[in-house]
Amino acid sequence: MDATIITDVDFSGAIKATQSGIILVYKKLCPHCQNMQKVIDKFMAKSDGKVLAMLMDSEENPEAMKTLMIERVPAIIIIKNGKAVATKIGLMNPRELAAFYQNA
Repeated sequence: MDATIITDVDFSGAIKATQSGIILVYKKLCPHCQNMQKVIDKFMAKSDGKVLAMLMDSEENPEAMKTLMIERVPAIIIIKNGKAVATKIGLMNPRELAAFYQNA
């Protein structure tokens, strides 16, 4: 996955600077998180570079987790026009992710 890594220090600015994006909040040893990375890869391949992918490790970024009100992973955050507009916890297939993004 060709994604930008964001942290406690820069997540707020990264969200504000993004017109169209998706953040995967994950844990390194989480098998479901690894599956979601593959789903996002497929989604990104169809987005023609119009959507920015970002990754954030939940264990290394507790302040961002608290601010974004995320308690479990994998978590997907949809960014549109510099704002986090939707969050979903758990696994999705590529079709579900595309619909979630479109409807956010």
